[in-house]
Amino acid sequence: MPKRSERVIDYSVFLSGTEYLGTATADLPEISFLSETIKGAGISGEIDAPSPGQTSAMTLTLNWNVVEKASLKLLAPVVHALDLRASVQQFDTATNEYKESALKITVRGRPLSGGLGGLEAATAMSSTTAFSINYLKVLIDGEEILEIDKLNYIFKVLGKDYQAQTRANLAL
Repeated sequence: MPKRSERVIDYSVFLSGTEYLGTATADLPEISFLSETIKGAGISGEIDAPSPGQTSAMTLTLNWNVVEKASLKLLAPVVHALDLRASVQQFDTATNEYKESALKITVRGRPLSGGLGGLEAATAMSSTTAFSINYLKVLIDGEEILEIDKLNYIFKVLGKDYQAQTRANLAL
């Protein structure tokens, strides 16, 4: 029987791999492929044809409980390298035991916006920092599952690079 992933036990956010950034929740990037609607002779109707490896803009938003020094530091107009590291709870149905797996999401991106949130007694401020993401890598238990590097024409899923031929054709 398989292990069943149940929930994130906890996670942390680091800048440049080492600097802990504080308490925040994260809205992770959505991966949407650029596509064109194709129609004409030989097609019964229309087909949305995605371009392999070509994705729409990706964003990451960190939602802070209060205005943090780190949230304001991340507004510097430079590329920030962020690591989101999580421990994921799983249940092994064969052994009836809880297990944990490591999830690491690495992104590089530039700040798009920062909201200070609101001020009200005994409530979170809900400040935010949003980033335009040009690099994304997902590792589960140390295994690379996904890598997107928009500036270097890399789109890997489970080790297969779907933009390798594009790079070769462009002499990159």
